[in-house]
Amino acid sequence: MRLKPEGIWILEEHDDEGTKNITLELLSEGQKLARRLNEQLCVCLLGSQVGGCIPTLTQYGAEKIYLVEHELLSECSLDAYAFVLGELIKEYDPYILMMGATPSGSELAPRIAARFKLPCITEAKNITGQEENLQITKSAYNDQVYITIDPLARRPLIVTMPPGETDIIEPNKPREVEVIKKNVEIPADIMRTKRKRIIKGDPRTIRLEEADIIVSLGRGAGNESLPILQELADALGASIGGSRGAVDDGIIKFERQIGISGKTVTPRLLIACGISGAREFTAGMENSNLVAAVNIDQKARIFDYANLCIKGDLRMIIPQVIDKIQIAKQKREKGQVLGLDTKS
Repeated sequence: MRLKPEGIWILEEHDDEGTKNITLELLSEGQKLARRLNEQLCVCLLGSQVGGCIPTLTQYGAEKIYLVEHELLSECSLDAYAFVLGELIKEYDPYILMMGATPSGSELAPRIAARFKLPCITEAKNITGQEENLQITKSAYNDQVYITIDPLARRPLIVTMPPGETDIIEPNKPREVEVIKKNVEIPADIMRTKRKRIIKGDPRTIRLEEADIIVSLGRGAGNESLPILQELADALGASIGGSRGAVDDGIIKFERQIGISGKTVTPRLLIACGISGAREFTAGMENSNLVAAVNIDQKARIFDYANLCIKGDLRMIIPQVIDKIQIAKQKREKGQVLGLDTKS
């Protein structure tokens, strides 16, 4: 039996633009879990000068926030983050600590679990049940098999969830919540690594769920359009994905499939080319921030999900888009102010 139950914890992730979507997804899932377990929904907010994220966290259900600000937390130093989270866990003993299965979260979760001998379940798809019969479903063998786990441990449980596994709830108005500011001294000798620079992942090889921009293609694009769409992706720094039809036709590999039987993605921008928009596909991308669709059929269902709808032959349209991107890049390199040509 836990002596100091302190609720469901979410580890917040942020960048220069603020709290990331994965945190909002975890808060949405955490609200449901906290109600079932009769626990408080808490957020661990770690970083340097990150107090500005608090209003957003309260909008999405945070009831208590543990705030630790330190210059060594200005970047996601795994050593510093693991130490601070470990100190918080020892003091408050949460029931569950949830993190995103992101590059940082996927490395941080097992590191903390190993250091403090805590149970850790990675890549969870769903959490169901009550406290006495909690069940966690996760994928295995590249999403070919799903496993249901009944965690028996009554100590803090660490769980990671991939981006795009749950819908983001509608935000409420910011509200006052309890903010616990902790001054944690981070010993210099625990910093075993030093970040010199960040090498951005190759969009052609990174996991589709981690892609910030995705060029997706369907059966309507055809094999002959793949080179020009790859050129578009390279120009944007985007990853290639697609529909089940594109996989069935051998245009892209299965691990790049988006949809019910593929990956769930939440990119900042998704460009759908030659995709009709069947439910099999849209279920995996409907939470994308911005969607542009190119299709010759003006009645295509994908247009219902698109912020920008372009009717026409992608073989004629995409080369013009690539030209515009290259011109914009050249202007940026020359330090010119970019404007939008509404006539083109």
